[in-house]
Amino acid sequence: MKHFTVLEIGADSESPMVGTIDNVTNDRVGDILFKERLIRALKEHFDNEDVIVNNIPDLFAGSAYDDISVLVDGHPYEIRIIETWIY
Repeated sequence: MKHFTVLEIGADSESPMVGTIDNVTNDRVGDILFKERLIRALKEHFDNEDVIVNNIPDLFAGSAYDDISVLVDGHPYEIRIIETWIY
């Protein structure tokens, strides 16, 4: 089980923190729930219901972070998914 913090990256980001998604399991259910929770967090962050997330990398592959592109109301934004710890 892992936890991930999501940040909006780019020069125009007023408040880069999107949120932290906790208790992600390394299985198909974990992948599905992570994507659902990520989309919900992005909708709240951008205050927009039109959010598309296409490809989420393997979050359990050992990378410290992954940058991906998402579409919000048809506009591309870059986000960073960083593994984090919760104690």
